Amino acid sequence: MLGSICGDILGSTYEFGIENQDIFLLHENDDMTDDSVLTCAVAEWLVEYGTLSGLGKGEHQYILARKFFDYTMRYPDKAYGLKYMDWILTYEERGTIPEPPDSLGNGCAMRVSPIAYAYKTLHEVEAYACLQAEVTHNNPEGIRGACAIAAATKMALDGRTKNEIKKYISSKYFYNLNQTIESIRSVKHEFSPTCPVTVPQALIAFLEGTDYESTILNAISIGGDCDTVAAMAGGIAYAYYKKIPDSLLTHCFSCMDKDIKALYHLFYATYPINI
Repeated sequence: MLGSICGDILGSTYEFGIENQDIFLLHENDDMTDDSVLTCAVAEWLVEYGTLSGLGKGEHQYILARKFFDYTMRYPDKAYGLKYMDWILTYEERGTIPEPPDSLGNGCAMRVSPIAYAYKTLHEVEAYACLQAEVTHNNPEGIRGACAIAAATKMALDGRTKNEIKKYISSKYFYNLNQTIESIRSVKHEFSPTCPVTVPQALIAFLEGTDYESTILNAISIGGDCDTVAAMAGGIAYAYYKKIPDSLLTHCFSCMDKDIKALYHLFYATYPINI
């Protein structure tokens, strides 16, 4: 949860590109975006319902849909995706949960990191990553991206090596992780908030990083959907390194309101990190 939110905040200033800019972290205008808001919705669902074994898939998805709606209404101006907002507005108009759109957007992958903390096995994490993705995404590419980010985060949290993570994600989810940050940067990309584009970017940013800060800088340096790539990479990096530099952490906490801070404390009290 924390690594994703901080990644989102640190990347927010560069969300729509980095052309002709020197990259540095900590900006006065940094803020949470939709990535952080929906990560918090997933975290709150896990705190309240994640340990209840009696709920079925449909019940969990009903609760998740309500959490997404409530958080979006609470934080309405956070640059949500167009298909997601259509889903929200349909929900508001009808009062019932709409069918998910055929979306391969990265919205279901950017919010998934808390699930890695809530379940013991990789299989469970992947299953619940899929469950939460299907609430708002009905495209296999979107669901694949969410499961890949969740799996990488869980493996990082469990102390698996980067080579092990790379091998597993490459073989199961068929992402090309043999690219480099430099090779990705060298190609001019149009802004694309989709899983096929941004999920491998986030994974490579993590794989090439040496700590949390360098991972976030890697993610931002790619350009494009910087805040979301940083959110996904940051979630994996925090699970792996178990630490965010104090200067970055202080800055990011200053961008959170009291409700988000309270949820942060409650989440890690419920699902503590074993260092």
